[in-house]
Amino acid sequence: MDRNAARVVADRASVPLRAIAAMSLALTVLWWALPKVAGVGWGQIGSTIGDISARVAVGLALLWACGLLAHSFVLTAALPGLSRRRALTLSLTGSAVSNVIPFGGALGVALNFTMVRAWRFHRSAYATFVMVTNVWDVLAKLALPLVAVVMMTAAGALPGRALQTWAIVGAALIAALVAVGAALLTSDRLATGAARLVAAAARRVRRGDGVSAAQVQVELLESRDRVRGIVSARWPQLTTGMAAYVALQGALLWCCLHAVGIDLPVYAVIAALATDRVLSLIPLTPGGAGFAEVGTAAALIGFGADPLGVAAGVLLYRAFTFLLEIPVGGVWLGCWLALRPRSGTAAA
Repeated sequence: MDRNAARVVADRASVPLRAIAAMSLALTVLWWALPKVAGVGWGQIGSTIGDISARVAVGLALLWACGLLAHSFVLTAALPGLSRRRALTLSLTGSAVSNVIPFGGALGVALNFTMVRAWRFHRSAYATFVMVTNVWDVLAKLALPLVAVVMMTAAGALPGRALQTWAIVGAALIAALVAVGAALLTSDRLATGAARLVAAAARRVRRGDGVSAAQVQVELLESRDRVRGIVSARWPQLTTGMAAYVALQGALLWCCLHAVGIDLPVYAVIAALATDRVLSLIPLTPGGAGFAEVGTAAALIGFGADPLGVAAGVLLYRAFTFLLEIPVGGVWLGCWLALRPRSGTAAA
């Protein structure tokens, strides 16, 4: 066995260990920190969640499913020819893998790549799909805190000038990112210059792989052309789908809180949702598990909400948006593996 093959085997063997270590860290953080932040015991939290009726739980599950359906419009826009069922397959199976181990997003991307190749999509189309969906996801994460601060300012609930300053900085950052992205997509001269700089930097990092800077530059410009084609034709569906998905996530959080007796202004829920989405980027645990729950609960308690209800409501919300995706996505993946087109998978 050569060195590369041995490394691959070792990496595969380490996946279960990394998953166990990451989930242990998430459970430790959650078990210790959430009662400290909320000032309540786990018995009280469990009792509050247990009081939720089956009818309410089914309604929350349907709302969660509607969010996944809305997000599928983003995926079908980014990969022309992708059906709604296959978009849901990519979403659920990718999330199931990503939610198990830290940095699991890379494994989710690899799994989804195998699927789209089995469905006869070209690898360049998938690369464009990944770039476009990630850009829209980042823009949504940046926009949420800004929306929350604007709503809090309008309601006179923003505590201090510091957050107003950060809101202005955030708005400027979003505007700058959109302006830079638009300039690179519309100006061939700027795109060529940027590709030349990136290609030169890539060659300094990747010496000895036999790929010239000119080849890297050509590939970058070809990728930019593909992204421009998708964005120019599909940006309304991309934006509408992402906005609907975020709105439904906010509605799910509000309903989870309402189910345990917590009623808060919309701006407080949006601020908590923004906290959750930012903390979910923490790479120490899958999906920021442990840190996201504690941080979101702390944000809501800061708005004066009942700590017990907040702890129960946040855990209920994360049970749908994080925990439930693992078994559902796992079953969905099992069905795909059983029914996949054999020849397409072999070719991929």
